[in-house]
Amino acid sequence: MIYVLIAVILILLLLLGVMTWLWFKARQSKPTIQVPQADDTDKPTKAIRHRYPRKPTPQDYYTLFECHPIGQDILDDLVSVFGGSSYVRGGQDADRETCFRAGRKHVVDHILIQISKANQQNLNDSEVQIDD
Repeated sequence: MIYVLIAVILILLLLLGVMTWLWFKARQSKPTIQVPQADDTDKPTKAIRHRYPRKPTPQDYYTLFECHPIGQDILDDLVSVFGGSSYVRGGQDADRETCFRAGRKHVVDHILIQISKANQQNLNDSEVQIDD
């Protein structure tokens, strides 16, 4: 009986060793993904640029958040949650909370500024020039 128990333990240890070896081998040989490279003049500087080599334009923000009804709802939600006053009155903890809120508000402000730039470009493009 004891020999059967020892044999079962040895088989389990052998299986555990094989599974560990296969796990390490699988982690070492991860497939590499080929990322399309942008031209050399637009060298990506951040990790996100490796996936998306084209930087979003103000018109992209306008299209996403103003032209699409779901985008408008999302922008309204972002403004209601993260917009507003960032100042918190108090001591050092309040200063940290103020900085934290200012960081959150900065993201929403960036989106709104980009939409505003796109609106200005659209107005400038739609102006008619009259020759006298």
